[in-house]
Amino acid sequence: MDRPTIHDVAREARVSLATVDRVLNERGGVAAKSIEKVHQAVKITGYVRDQFAANLSRGRGYQFVFLLPAGQSSFVRSLIAAIDQESSRHRKDRINIDVRSSKTFDPAAQVAALRRIDPETTDCAAVMVSDVPEVRRELTKLRDAGVRILSLVSDVAPSGRDIYVGADNEVAGRMAGSFMGRFMRNPVGPVLVIAGSLAARDHAQRLLGFRQVIASDFPGLTVLPVTEGFDDASRVAAIAQQAMTDAPLMGIYAIGAGNAGLLRAMRDVNSAFRPVTVLHELTDSARQGLRSDLFDLVIDQDPARAVTRAMSIMRDLADGGTADAGRGDIPLNIFIKENVQ
Repeated sequence: MDRPTIHDVAREARVSLATVDRVLNERGGVAAKSIEKVHQAVKITGYVRDQFAANLSRGRGYQFVFLLPAGQSSFVRSLIAAIDQESSRHRKDRINIDVRSSKTFDPAAQVAALRRIDPETTDCAAVMVSDVPEVRRELTKLRDAGVRILSLVSDVAPSGRDIYVGADNEVAGRMAGSFMGRFMRNPVGPVLVIAGSLAARDHAQRLLGFRQVIASDFPGLTVLPVTEGFDDASRVAAIAQQAMTDAPLMGIYAIGAGNAGLLRAMRDVNSAFRPVTVLHELTDSARQGLRSDLFDLVIDQDPARAVTRAMSIMRDLADGGTADAGRGDIPLNIFIKENVQ
């Protein structure tokens, strides 16, 4: 069956095409009786507007904001590259994208950045921010003002966003724990965990999943008190070097970024025994670590896929639609030395 057109609506309502166009695009100058006829005809025919065409006819485009962490980690650079590519691809669709940054893991800076988003000119914002009360309040204010919000890669409480686009980070942590324990010949001893910041929900969720699996499946392993590297390579290197100096480690789980520092620490370690090392995101440093047998496994979420999915959802939300939660799911990929390029 052919899709209903504007001609079908005009014929059902017994009005002109110009009248239907005026009603659907809210141009005014149409009698209330005719407006009612058009709306009734839309219901009867099952006509669905082409929102893009409607936006063009009204001279309206889309204004999207991406708020990402500053500092330009390898993963964030990958996100920005993917955004640039999607922006070029959608320029003909009148989609304008503004990429902004706020200091990594700094709620005050994130609040300030969120306050600089103008609800009058912004349709939708995709954000990577800390899941803390003051940030959630600003997100709620933006939503109340009409801005649709996506949490990207790292989720926030549902009150602060319309949908989350990213991987299931608790599952990612469980995968890390399971692979780490299985890679050990005798899983007994201490494990170092380096997070970026536990104020980031993705890091907290990964830690939760990791601890669950270690406790249930590998009780001989002891997870040391979590250290926060704040995605800084120098800080991560210092943490790893000190921990490997203090005692032989069975494993290292790097939850966040800054893994160029972890790679340096692994290269410099003065020991014949190397801990099993699991980390996230297939950055250049992660590839080097896998190829040189210094890292064992990388759990990756494709940033390009996340951005493509986010852009599609943002456009639908800006048009007044909804998005099922499952639409934001991004699959996880596993990389070891043998399948890394």
